[in-house]
Amino acid sequence: MNKKNIQSVYTSILSLICIGLILFTSACKRDYEAPLLVEPIYNGPNANITIAALKEKYSNITDPKVIDEDLIIKALVTGNDVSGNIYKQLYIQDETGAINMGVDQNSIYTTFRAGQEVYVNLKGLSMVKYGGELQIGFTGTNANRIAWEIFQEHTKVSGWPNAANLSPLEVDLSKLDASMVNKLVIIKNVRFNNGGINAYAGGTATVSEVVKDANGKTLDVRNSNFSTFAKEILPKGKGTLVGILGRYNGGWQLFLRDKTDVIDFDGTDAGTTPTDPEAGEVIFNETFGDGTYPSGNRPKIADFTGFDMKSPVTYTEESGSADIRTATGISASVWFPANKDVTLKIAGIQTVNKADLTLSYQLVPNIYNVGETTNLNAMKVKINGTNYTIPSTQVTINSTDDRNKYYTITIPNIAAAATSTIEFIMTGADNAFGFRLDNIKIASATAGSGSDNTIIVTK
Repeated sequence: MNKKNIQSVYTSILSLICIGLILFTSACKRDYEAPLLVEPIYNGPNANITIAALKEKYSNITDPKVIDEDLIIKALVTGNDVSGNIYKQLYIQDETGAINMGVDQNSIYTTFRAGQEVYVNLKGLSMVKYGGELQIGFTGTNANRIAWEIFQEHTKVSGWPNAANLSPLEVDLSKLDASMVNKLVIIKNVRFNNGGINAYAGGTATVSEVVKDANGKTLDVRNSNFSTFAKEILPKGKGTLVGILGRYNGGWQLFLRDKTDVIDFDGTDAGTTPTDPEAGEVIFNETFGDGTYPSGNRPKIADFTGFDMKSPVTYTEESGSADIRTATGISASVWFPANKDVTLKIAGIQTVNKADLTLSYQLVPNIYNVGETTNLNAMKVKINGTNYTIPSTQVTINSTDDRNKYYTITIPNIAAAATSTIEFIMTGADNAFGFRLDNIKIASATAGSGSDNTIIVTK
């Protein structure tokens, strides 16, 4: 074969190889083309029970209970593990209530996104009570979580997810109740105690960071060290939080779904925000600081240095019985122990040339068990030598929702003086359970319209 013929054969072979490569590439491309998306349609049985009715049906269980009825709920996904702050849980909600499902799987959010409508066939799953609250799980598995394969069999999506269908419930921290457990909520005008200082979860574990509202009511915000925003610094100032409102053994908690649930914090320091127009000019405002004082770290009044109001204001309590402490859902406050005579005296409050003054403060009675009762008039108040007696106001624990309630007492038209002194007087004979005193305020006009738990005192 001559040189020309060899070149011709070589060229033909190269052409065949190229054609083959083109055909192979085209075939591979066709193999990996994404299929057309088809909207998921649920064709199973209709829902026949609401979340509220489900929780009522199993309200008295103590151990996990297998559901042996053909019960089906329809709900929207409100919370998932999109940021890692919620772990192996899916939160769902209908028009009556909300509940969480324990799922033994990561990255649930890729299928069950916020705003996704789901149908859950409950037969064969279990109702579980954890931390005093009901959830849907599977008996006998790790942490009663539902295995992923079983979860997919029982939980079906319907239609495309639409987060616009979710409307968070706006809540007041002083008015939380059982109907709100596990709901998607929005809380406005709150401030992180450690805003601008701590990370959301700077260590190696899930932590609680406390937020406080304008009335001093607090809430634990639970942050996982595995969340995508764990190492970011808490925002400074006042702002709005959205999240899942949980409750564990009676203590309220908020779970952020991701960083977008932290909204419009203004970056101001505590005490530098504009005065609430409803409160007029605030002359004195004592919240006993933002610290935490659990058992073993409860300073007496004489030893406490975290008062908001400094010199020339002085704080004395001669019996040495009262201290500063915190508890779940209760910010730093003065503890008046049961069966003790205690007088907290605050002097040196500058009220010169101020008129139409109103004093307000909050009491938390230390009653815990159903049936326990006490009276807010156990505490007497003396202002600039004038005695004020709280009207008889009996409070009773009718359910766990009645624990740790703040009651606001408002005394308008207090006696004027250039320098004012307030004495909070508790006699042991009237105080069988103990009280906490917090959020003492003097303003030159009404201290706001109050709430259902406000008691107006008249001379």
